[in-house]
Amino acid sequence: MLGRVGPRAAIVRVMARTDRPTGPLLVFGPRSTTYDFGPSHPLTPRRFEPGIDLLRAVGANPGLAPEPAPDEDLRLVHDAAYLAVVRAFSQDPDRWPEAGIGPGDTPAFPGMHEASAAVAGGSLRATEAILRGDVEHAFHPGGGLHHAMAGRASGFCVYDDVALAIARARREGLRVLYVDLDVHHGDGVESIHREDPGVLTLSFHESGHTLFPGTGFVRDLGEGTAAGTSLNVPLPAGTGETAWLAGVEELLPAIAAAFGPDLIVSQHGADAHAFDPLGHLRVTTTAMGAAARLADRVAHRWASGRWLATGGGGYDVYRAVPRAWALVWLAGAHLPVPDETPASWRDRWADEAVRHGQAPIPPRFDDRINAGIAMSEVQRMAEQEALATIELVRSVALPRLLREAEGRGWWRPMDGPPADPADRARWASVTALAATPTIVPVVDASALSGWMLAPRVIPPLDPSAARGLLLAAMRDDPSVAVSVAVDGPIVVGLVVSVGAVGGHGARRLLAVGVAPAARQAGLASALLRAHLIEGGGGAPIEALVTVAERDPIEPLAVATRRDVAARLLAGAGFAETAVPPPIRAVDPSAHAARLA
Repeated sequence: MLGRVGPRAAIVRVMARTDRPTGPLLVFGPRSTTYDFGPSHPLTPRRFEPGIDLLRAVGANPGLAPEPAPDEDLRLVHDAAYLAVVRAFSQDPDRWPEAGIGPGDTPAFPGMHEASAAVAGGSLRATEAILRGDVEHAFHPGGGLHHAMAGRASGFCVYDDVALAIARARREGLRVLYVDLDVHHGDGVESIHREDPGVLTLSFHESGHTLFPGTGFVRDLGEGTAAGTSLNVPLPAGTGETAWLAGVEELLPAIAAAFGPDLIVSQHGADAHAFDPLGHLRVTTTAMGAAARLADRVAHRWASGRWLATGGGGYDVYRAVPRAWALVWLAGAHLPVPDETPASWRDRWADEAVRHGQAPIPPRFDDRINAGIAMSEVQRMAEQEALATIELVRSVALPRLLREAEGRGWWRPMDGPPADPADRARWASVTALAATPTIVPVVDASALSGWMLAPRVIPPLDPSAARGLLLAAMRDDPSVAVSVAVDGPIVVGLVVSVGAVGGHGARRLLAVGVAPAARQAGLASALLRAHLIEGGGGAPIEALVTVAERDPIEPLAVATRRDVAARLLAGAGFAETAVPPPIRAVDPSAHAARLA
């Protein structure tokens, strides 16, 4: 069995590493087409023929054939009783509807369990190949069944292969960032991992007000210690490529920097495309390809290159799905996008495309602007609303230091060398300080450059990136004030504030952080008071604490976080003020305060 460690397994791993595929491991085999709800169902295995044909044309060859995952693996996220129900339907599809299976979205079919378990097995085995180091990237176009819940089927999905892949990685202690680009909210993955702060789900989808499953609003941020790790970007019907891609580009890299994942798992449903018959967004393959390439870069920048990509929805089988799949694989292969789709491929599938009302097949991998559809006033309004939603998500989901750093041009999350996992591991065993930290109320860039920064003091999670951000801020903006607590050559506490843009208005408190080994000893309070007296110049200063301000490794429960922040600020003389209404509406834990 893959994943078992022993002498023979070690030999297999070494052999695999000397014969890596030239691109992402492509997961496809005979069982991929057996996940079949019948000829009239929208999710048709017919998509594999033109899809895999185009993948082969760009250089991809299947390297892993899915086989059914055993129940032991499926029980990583699914209830044993639910597995029994699926097996029963597999033997008798005419049973009375149960657990989401029956007439409608997810009808029963003979062999349903084996076919569904094979989809799960494909994503699980691909994840294990990544965890072993056999490959950096894997792409499972038949995966991405993101609606299945722990105990029921939903939305064409029986077993949740992406949630299972995440659970497999979590079993090895890896932190996982899940990115869902399907037109539908990734509700199953979010629900299954909702209580795990080591999994962050980020879903871009059409609003639940207009599309199944009717969930995934900005206010759905998670609860308890996992609050802030369920992030949703619901977009109004009619949103096109410009706003959709802006959301991915403005959120994904910074979220990854703050969270510090060990693995990226992504779902690239092609049903967000303008031609798709089930959704109402107007995304193009151009934007989808750009998003896939960004996912690849994020994996290399923040997750040691580990990336599992899956397919998902997509119901325009000839014009959208094959090109979207090819663009994902090309992104992981680090290959340029060809100018045109092969004429022989278009010719082969042209008649079928006409027969199914999905013609003509576009001659290029990238679409024309707005997929060739005239821009309407309705779409313009939808894009404006979408951009406002994206900004609201940023204001709640990103730590304030990172928001200001990007907004003021001090820092960009994709700049710099790849994050070094050894930095995090190096400090993981530090549980006590060698000495009482020394507070330095006013620090310049020259002094800061001579110290090391402990992890988990401020975002980003990677301490080298966090230190680089601070140095850039101090170099670029003289209104940045930094106070530190040092233990020898190591910075174990930080307070950062900055003047208002243009110099008019109150200063902004951007971060107050202390390394885990120095917490619960009053250091944060002492450091903040010193900063306000000497480092902040005595000017009025305001603070806004959202669900994003947390230790991403060991977060406190959200209510405790708010209480700690409120006590810290009140102890330094801040008075509570009103949270801006848009933020208060989606983040009840947010806290605002001001020191006159």
